[in-house]
Amino acid sequence: MGNYMISVDEALSIIGSKVSTLSTERISIQKALGCVTAEDILSPIDMPPFDQSAMDGYALNGEHNTYKVIGEIQAGDSGENIVLQDGEAVRIFTGALVPDSATTVAKQEIVERDGDIISLTEDVEANKNIRPRGEQIHTGQIALSKGTVINPGTAGYLYTLGISEVLVHRKPRVTIIATGNELVEPGYKLQPGQIYESNSHTVAAALEVIGVSANILRVKDDYETTKNTFAEALDQSDLVLSIGGISVGDYDFVEQAFEALGVEKKFYKIRQKPGKPLFFGCRDEKVVFGLPGNPASALTCFYMYVIPAIRYMQAYPEVRLEQRHVRIQSDIKKSPKLANYLKGKTRGNEVGVLGAQSSAMLSSFAVANCFIYLEEGREEWNKGDEVTVFMLP
Repeated sequence: MGNYMISVDEALSIIGSKVSTLSTERISIQKALGCVTAEDILSPIDMPPFDQSAMDGYALNGEHNTYKVIGEIQAGDSGENIVLQDGEAVRIFTGALVPDSATTVAKQEIVERDGDIISLTEDVEANKNIRPRGEQIHTGQIALSKGTVINPGTAGYLYTLGISEVLVHRKPRVTIIATGNELVEPGYKLQPGQIYESNSHTVAAALEVIGVSANILRVKDDYETTKNTFAEALDQSDLVLSIGGISVGDYDFVEQAFEALGVEKKFYKIRQKPGKPLFFGCRDEKVVFGLPGNPASALTCFYMYVIPAIRYMQAYPEVRLEQRHVRIQSDIKKSPKLANYLKGKTRGNEVGVLGAQSSAMLSSFAVANCFIYLEEGREEWNKGDEVTVFMLP
C-alpha cells in the first residue's frame, strides 16, 4: 500500500463525493426513527380538528357571575346535542370539544358549584382556555418538510395528524467483518496469545444507537477465506465495515481481497491520531471501510467517518456529529503533523481531557461524551483556549 496520507478534511470531502443517497421506501413511522423524509408531508386534517378545551372547567355562554349547568362533555364526546343559551354552562374536560355556542372556558379553580348553579370567583376573558380548530396546522399545510429527520418528537407529531407511514431514504444494509486468528468470542476461555473480539460488537452497538442494524461475520487470516467472505458481504450490503487486517503485516489480506473484488481504493491513510490506517473504497454504489484493529482507533474512525457516510446515504441535512466550541481545562501539546481526536468530557462551557487515550484502550469511552478535535498544523493549546468538540451520539 502507498504511504500517501491525506488530511481529515480531504478524507471527509472524498467520502461526501463518493457516497450516494440510497433509494426511498414507504414504511411505518415506528420503523422510520432516524430516517430522513424524502418528500414534504402534508397534514390530512386540521389540528386540533375542533375547538378544544385547554382546561378542566366549564364552557360558558355570555358574561355573567352565575350560570346554570345543563350538561357535561368529556374528551371524546361529540357534544353535538349541546347548545348553550345565554347564562348557561356545561362541565368540560381538557381535550374535549367546545360547543360552538360557548364563548369561553372557565378553569375549575375559579368556579364554585352549588347543585346545577356555578359562580365565578374571577372574571374570564372571551375565548379563554380554548384551543381553536387548526391552531397548530390546517389541512394541506406542510407538517414536515422533505429532509427532516424522524425523531420521537416528529413521530409523535405525525401520529397526532393520523399519519402512520412516511416516505424516507432507507437505512443502509451493513455487514461488519472482523479479521484475525487471535480473536476469541467473549464467553470462551482465552488461550495464550488470544484476545477477546470486541470490535465488531462495539461497532454494532454504535450502529444500533443510530438506528442501524448490522450482520457480523468473522474470518481467519487466510486470503481465500477473506476474499470469499468479502464477496458475500458486498453482494448483501450497501456498506461493508472490515475491522483489522488493514495494516502492513504479512498476514493482512484485506486490501488484497478488496482489490480482487473490484473495490476501488479512494484513500488509505489519514494524517490523524488515532486511526491513521483507515481504508475507504467503493464498488459501484457499495461503500467499504477498512477500520483499524485497535479498539479505540476503530471506534473513533467509525464516529468520525462511517457515521457521515451513513448520513450521506440517508440524505441527512448535517452529516457530522454535533459540534460545539468550548474551553479546554488543561494545557496540551501534540505533534503539528497530525490531527488528534481525544476522548473528553464536557461540563458546561469547558471540556476535560480523559486518561487512557491509547488506541488500544476503550476504557475512556465509558465516560467520554465527546471527542476533542485538535487540528493538524498546531502544536500547543493553553488552559482556557477554545477547542472544537464533537459530541458522541
